[in-house]
Amino acid sequence: MDKNITDFISNTFLSYYPVSESSLSLLHSIATIKQLKKNETLLSFGQISKESHILYKGIVVSNFLSDEGNTYHKNIFLEGNFLGSTVSALKSEPSNFSLEIIENATIISFDYLKYRTLIEENEDLKNFYVAYLEKNWIIIKEQREIDIVMKDAKTRYLNFINLHPEIEKRVPLHYIASHLGITPTQLSRIRKNT
Repeated sequence: MDKNITDFISNTFLSYYPVSESSLSLLHSIATIKQLKKNETLLSFGQISKESHILYKGIVVSNFLSDEGNTYHKNIFLEGNFLGSTVSALKSEPSNFSLEIIENATIISFDYLKYRTLIEENEDLKNFYVAYLEKNWIIIKEQREIDIVMKDAKTRYLNFINLHPEIEKRVPLHYIASHLGITPTQLSRIRKNT
């Protein structure tokens, strides 16, 4: 595997917890690379997820389908983000969302069962997993929920753009609007007055 990719895997895991070289080597050994083109699907609605991924290059969005058949774009994933349906993989049940490629992507994939086994057998990977869950599913998720209730749409937009300065050149605006919990019309007005 390309050294740039193995370094990227190592740095991504190390950004959460000091994982040992031996555990990083084990992760490298189960990693595979996928090249996906814009408009391809990494995970389909109703598909059982069998992999966990890290986005190396490109952009991916998660899409939820309402009971009425409307598509809702929930998350935008950028380089360095973990992605996949952990619930689907854990419970071996169909995914409630899809993962769509919106910019040509290079994805690092791990067979979920092998990945899970490594986590269960290596204390440092267990600690990484806890740190990852705390950061992404408690701290960041809670902050996003608070922001949607407590901050107006313009503030949410400005904070998002400050965090990701080039994102409007890479991601269609309707995805950004949906991610921020506003309509495309609201986003257009905010951008006009900013």
